[in-house]
Amino acid sequence: SPGGRGVRGEGFALIIPVRNGGDLFVRAIASVMRQTLKPAEIILFDTDSSDGAIERARALIKKIPLRYRKIAVSEFDHGGTRNAALKLVKHPWVLYMTQDAVCADEHSFAVLLSAAIKQKAVAAYARQLPHENATPLAATARFINYGSAPIVQNMAAASRLGIKTWFCSNSFCLWNTAALRHSGGFAEKLILGEDMHAAARLIQAGGTVLYVPTAEVMHSHNYSAVEEFRRYFDISVLHKNQSPLLFVAGNANKEGFRFVKEQARLLLRQRAWASLVRLPFHIAAKFLGYKLGRKYTLLGKKLSRFLSMHRAYWVDGK
Repeated sequence: SPGGRGVRGEGFALIIPVRNGGDLFVRAIASVMRQTLKPAEIILFDTDSSDGAIERARALIKKIPLRYRKIAVSEFDHGGTRNAALKLVKHPWVLYMTQDAVCADEHSFAVLLSAAIKQKAVAAYARQLPHENATPLAATARFINYGSAPIVQNMAAASRLGIKTWFCSNSFCLWNTAALRHSGGFAEKLILGEDMHAAARLIQAGGTVLYVPTAEVMHSHNYSAVEEFRRYFDISVLHKNQSPLLFVAGNANKEGFRFVKEQARLLLRQRAWASLVRLPFHIAAKFLGYKLGRKYTLLGKKLSRFLSMHRAYWVDGK
């Protein structure tokens, strides 16, 4: 295949954590099976699914070794579950994919692996395109965060990229197995952002992370303003707790202002008037959520759990 030349000797495992993935998960597996370059094995970590999608998806997997692990909801941890899967991997590369990411074409795996090998990266992540049902707000967010230009993320670029130096995505990211293991794998008991945390550690240790826009997946969320509030509350909790690592190249303020201006510009250009009316509410929700997240220690665990998107963190977390 065009993207697969020269990479078939470098095997990779595909890991997908899933819980009640529904039709989108089945579509994700179908897109995996259409790839010109197939994973050496697929590892599914199923958190108490009950919707039947796992059985439908497993029926699509042909001629690829499949490992299936079932865990309880109480056992799931963003980093911990991915580490448990990492221990099973016997291949040079490991690709983590979320249940709601669908490969945009048949070359996504080959293109990503080829770029990572060629540039000796410790990790490489793909471009995310909006799903067909994405709202203008969700679609423009994807186009802003995932542009058409490739990015080399290392310490030499930190002064230019700022906090985006550590940007990564657990939805579709390929990792060098040895480098990830050597760094200690993913941090556990984080509220979210285990991918960004791992990328920051690897880059600060001298590694390179690549953004490869020619490898594409469809992945987006139609968040309401309330959901944006909750998500940014959680992002702020992560930033507060991990600021010595994540703010080495600067804080998130500059990136936040850039995002707001660019999203307003794109919505204006598209004449998405209804979304432009909603935009100030989404901006306010993100701003308030982030500000309150910085004060979570004053709010207490009970109120923080109420405000959070990832509520299980407040049961077992800090």
